[in-house]
Amino acid sequence: MSFSHRQDFLLEAPYLLLSADKEYLIEPVPEGLLAREGVGALWEEPALLSLNKERFSAALDESGTPHLLFARQGHYYHLPALAWEAAETRAPFYRDEGRQSGPLLLAGDQLGNLHLISPVIDASAERWWLLHHLYNSGIWQEPQIIDSGSGALEISGSPLIEESGRLHFIYSRVSPRGSALYYRQFDTHSSRWGEAAILPTTTPGAFPSLAADGEQNLHLLWSTAVEGKHYICYRFKGGQGRKRQGWTPETVISAAMEGLPFPFFTYRSGELFIAWLDGSALFRYRFAGDRWEGAAPQQFKKPRLLRIYSLDPAGKSLSYWAAVENDEPITTAIPAIIDRTDPASDLSRIDRFSGKLFNRIADLSTTRDRLEEKIRSRDREMLLFSQQSEKEKRLLQKNLESKDGELIKLQQDFKQIVDNLKEKIERGRQSAESERKRFLRSLEEHKQESRRFENTLREKEKLIAQLERRCREQQLLIKELEREKEALRPKTRKGRRGLKDLWEGLFPRAPD
Repeated sequence: MSFSHRQDFLLEAPYLLLSADKEYLIEPVPEGLLAREGVGALWEEPALLSLNKERFSAALDESGTPHLLFARQGHYYHLPALAWEAAETRAPFYRDEGRQSGPLLLAGDQLGNLHLISPVIDASAERWWLLHHLYNSGIWQEPQIIDSGSGALEISGSPLIEESGRLHFIYSRVSPRGSALYYRQFDTHSSRWGEAAILPTTTPGAFPSLAADGEQNLHLLWSTAVEGKHYICYRFKGGQGRKRQGWTPETVISAAMEGLPFPFFTYRSGELFIAWLDGSALFRYRFAGDRWEGAAPQQFKKPRLLRIYSLDPAGKSLSYWAAVENDEPITTAIPAIIDRTDPASDLSRIDRFSGKLFNRIADLSTTRDRLEEKIRSRDREMLLFSQQSEKEKRLLQKNLESKDGELIKLQQDFKQIVDNLKEKIERGRQSAESERKRFLRSLEEHKQESRRFENTLREKEKLIAQLERRCREQQLLIKELEREKEALRPKTRKGRRGLKDLWEGLFPRAPD
C-alpha cells in the first residue's frame, strides 16, 4: 500500500515564490535544494541546502515572507523567513515515526496563518491519515485529522483559500466500493472542518485540482481513463449570490489522449486558465464571463512544470503551475512568466491607508496652483492698482507659503507613518519571537519542576514504606512480648505463694 506513483514527477517540481518586490526560486538537486532570490533578471548566488529531504514545499505568508517546509523519515521541518542556512540545525515541529509522508501541500491565508495538508501512511496497518497542520502566531499546533481510511489515496494541486477566509480542499479516494472525489471546507475563524461532499466519478480520478475565479466560483479539474484512453474532466460550483447551486455533473472537456495528461490551473494578468500537457503541446482555455474560451496551443521541445506561489491585490494566496522549457535555466524563463500587474499586499495596505493623505496633498497642490495663477494675474494689474493691491498680493503670497508649509508637513507625516508601520511590523516580529522563547523557557521550567516533584514524591513514598515496615515489626514484637508475658504469669503466681510460705515460716504470726 502506497501513494500513487503518478505524482512523483510533481514532487520534484521547482517552486517560484513571487513577493512584493522579489522572486524566490527553490529547485531540487541531487545534493538537496538550491535556494536563490532575485529581482527581475538579477539573481543572487544560489545557496545549497544539503538536506536529506523526502518531500518539500514552499509558500508565502500574507506579508510576502517565504516559508520552506520539508519532511524526512516521518519528521517535519519548517524554515521561516529565509533561515535557509540554518536548515540542518532546525528541530522538527512534528514527528510521526514509522510512517511514510505524502506530498506537502502548503498555503497561507490573510490572517497570517499557514496551512499544511499532508497524508501519512502506515504500511503495516494498511491505513492512511490525511492531516491538517496549522501554523498560528509562530507556533505549529497539533494536527487535525481530515480523513482516514484504507485503499488508494491521491492528492494534488494545493489548498485553496478564498476571500471569505474559508479553505477548500479536494482529494481522490479509491476503495472496493468505487472511486470518488472528496471536497471539504475549513473555516479559518472557527478552526473546524466541515463534512465531506462526495463527488462520484465514473473511473478513478488522478491529479484533482481546485481554483477560484474573480466571483469566487469554484472550478475542479481531474484526469481520468476510460478503455485505455485518457480525458480531462471538469466540474463547477457557483460562489456567492445567485450561483449557490451545488457541483455540476462530471463533464469531459478534452479529446481522447494516449498518455496520462496532467491538468492544472494557471493565472495571467488576473485571468484564470485551464491547461494540460499532451506530449509537448500545452492546451489552454481562458475563463471569460461564464464560459471557457479556447486559446492557441503552445509548443515545447521538452516541457517542464514550475509551481508558482504569489499574492493577489487583496492579499489572497494564489498557487498555480506554469510550463517552461526543460533545456534552459529556469531563471531565464522567469521574466516571461512573472505577472507584475498585481501589487503586493503590504503596498496595497499602505496605499489604502495613505489614500486620504494623497488626496489631501493633491488638493493642496491644486490650491497652490490656483493661488500662483491668481498671483500672476495680480502682478499684471500691479501698475493699475493702488497700495491696497500690493497689500493683497502680500497676503496671497503669505497664504501660499503657509500652504507650501502644510504640504511639506503632510509629506513628512506620511513618511513618518510609513516608517512607523515598518517599525511596528519589526517590533511585532521581535515580540512574537521573544514570546515564543519565553514560553519555551517557561515550559522547560515547568518540566524541571514537575521532575523535582516526582523525585520528592518517590522519596516520600519510600520513607512511608520504611515506616510502615517498622510499624509492622513493632506490632509483631509487641505480640511476642504478650505471649511471653502470658507464659510467665503462672510461674509468677507460684513464686508468690512460695515466698509467702517462706515468710510465714521465718516470722510466724503471733497468737492472738
